[in-house]
Amino acid sequence: MARTLDRTSILGVAIMWIVGGSIYPFLSYAAETIDPVNVVLIRAWGAVLVLLIAVLIIAPQSPRTFKFDKTLIPIVISSLMYSPLCSISLAWSSSRIPGAIASLIYATLPAMSIIYMAMKGTKPSLLAVSGVAVASVAVVFLIGAPQGSVQVAGIFAALLSTFAWFAATEIWIKYENGYPLIFAIFLQVFIGALGMTVVHFVIQAPAVRAVDVLNPTMLFLIVALAASYWAYLAISRTVSPALLTSFAFVNPLVAGVVGYFAFGQKLGVVQVIAGAILLVGVALVVKSETA
Repeated sequence: MARTLDRTSILGVAIMWIVGGSIYPFLSYAAETIDPVNVVLIRAWGAVLVLLIAVLIIAPQSPRTFKFDKTLIPIVISSLMYSPLCSISLAWSSSRIPGAIASLIYATLPAMSIIYMAMKGTKPSLLAVSGVAVASVAVVFLIGAPQGSVQVAGIFAALLSTFAWFAATEIWIKYENGYPLIFAIFLQVFIGALGMTVVHFVIQAPAVRAVDVLNPTMLFLIVALAASYWAYLAISRTVSPALLTSFAFVNPLVAGVVGYFAFGQKLGVVQVIAGAILLVGVALVVKSETA
């Protein structure tokens, strides 16, 4: 039975595709001059501030619903998996591999999602599987898009970040906390920021400088993080896993384009053709959502 995506879902998917893809090259650029741990710390507390403002505007009464009970446990676990585990490993990898390469590692998410669905006994649609297969082939060619040094340690760090993202998302989806969505997202980011602060002091990372906080690249990353958190978690219960993780296919394309125009990374003819094929695969995934 066909269904129509609501405007929130369409906006959420668009943010994950475009804003999410732009994060990677900006993250690589920021990690060149700012300690990766500080990058994550600044982003985390910056996103807390942005989401707090959103809570006060959208759901000002929601903080009163907060309670210390078992529903807080999955929020804490997923928060610490997103940040610091997921975010630190991604920022660390971005200082060792080009941003578009890091985004390509995340392109394994749709395949993980489909395999996980099959393990739970939910059969994904043939259209969704076909879209993932076509897009996966394109990603293989796209991996040659960015130019720059690639360190094996950076690849493994990006893989760790991907697994942490997937696990944290499954925890978030499985355990309903009952809070208004924007407040629940704020809580998750706030708890993650507290965890990042502890990590910052434990490993004795360099002090955060005002010039780093006010860096235009960091300001973009802060807003992008808050927007991506909202978009991803807001649509996690309203769209199929294939469409939910489709950003992983579009992000390498966006990262390659942003990297080319903003940071001088080069794209070859093969990568441009692969990008077109990738979009075909994503189109199949999107179509599976309404078919």
